[in-house]
Amino acid sequence: MNTPKIFQLICLLLLVLACDGTSEQKRSSTSQVKISIQQRGELSLDLGFGVNFEDLTSLNLINLKDKPYLTFYDRVTHSIYLYTISGGGYVKKIELEREGPNGIRSLTRFFFHTMDSIFVDSSIGVYLLDSEANIVDKKSKGADQRNGLPVIGLDSKIYGFDSDSHYKEGKVEMEIRSFSRKKDDYERVIYDYKSDSVEEEFIQTGAIIRNYDDVLLEKKMIKNRDGLPPNILRHYVSTDGQAYVGTALSDSLYVFERGNLEKKLYAGDPRLEVADYAAYASRRIIERFEGGMSFYDNPRQPAYYKGMFISPDGKLLYRLLFHGAKPKFIQGEEKPVPNPIGATLIIVDLKTNDLTYYDLPVNEVDLDKNQFVSDEGIYFRVKDQQNEDQVRFKFFEVNKSSF
Repeated sequence: MNTPKIFQLICLLLLVLACDGTSEQKRSSTSQVKISIQQRGELSLDLGFGVNFEDLTSLNLINLKDKPYLTFYDRVTHSIYLYTISGGGYVKKIELEREGPNGIRSLTRFFFHTMDSIFVDSSIGVYLLDSEANIVDKKSKGADQRNGLPVIGLDSKIYGFDSDSHYKEGKVEMEIRSFSRKKDDYERVIYDYKSDSVEEEFIQTGAIIRNYDDVLLEKKMIKNRDGLPPNILRHYVSTDGQAYVGTALSDSLYVFERGNLEKKLYAGDPRLEVADYAAYASRRIIERFEGGMSFYDNPRQPAYYKGMFISPDGKLLYRLLFHGAKPKFIQGEEKPVPNPIGATLIIVDLKTNDLTYYDLPVNEVDLDKNQFVSDEGIYFRVKDQQNEDQVRFKFFEVNKSSF
């Protein structure tokens, strides 16, 4: 469905009021380009025997020799798969070994540099593989090691791949994870692969999360109540030397150049107010019992941003805003479940900073896993599909036109 014109006018009028900081860049549309969104059929992937269809780890669209491929890792078969984006045709299975000289016991994320240069992030380091899953090289990610295993403490920084990690001129960009992060700690790292050492850390936490001291205080209070405070999800994409950072709880995009904050852009939906940290932390409920605990989703969910993507050509940025959920009672179930209220796809034209809104069919698409974008549009996994031999994606085509 297309967003009504009156809503677009309201959005423009409210942009000035909707920012979360005085330094945020504010503008109304001056572009003569209109972006339209239409659902255009489905993409289906026929899976091999034994593949866990429920979640395809590290699914991403990549380019190899100027050809797009869809790739993911499957933990059951311990293999990396490649498919064509046109028609979803099977291309290749790279089967990893678990033991022996080519053994890799675990995989959290990976990316292709070339077909014969595949970087794999495991729990104990970084592996470089060729297209036949042979280990070409192995690094420790700069961690102190004991008996071949990284030494990790409460104050340790853990470097890992994310969806924006890539290899360029001997360097790999990664995210930084920490058990006890402070506002002057850093979010990103440049890792020198050859020397197996950290070259630079950049983007401070306090620059992208407002009132982070208040968040830390709330986390402490949750721990005192015997809870488990969640981290605020960060969303990070980059193109042409610029990095765009969003979080689950901010309408702003933070734009960095060479690690320095250059500006903030409003990229929210003025119809909704996203959650504060206390509401965000209540999304999951813990039930404790003798000898353990269990978790389940709170049937009441606040509004927050679930993800962010950038088109391969670097022209469009996509944000996924979840409107929250209310309880739904299902016959035969003991507890109510979350029933999504709605979701907005927000598209940012990175040339003009203009925003386009599209209301997603929340009962048809999965908002939690396996989305990806191409230059033509965005793909969402079909919700609640039961066929274990196939994975289907709904395609939403994005077009620009002058007016």
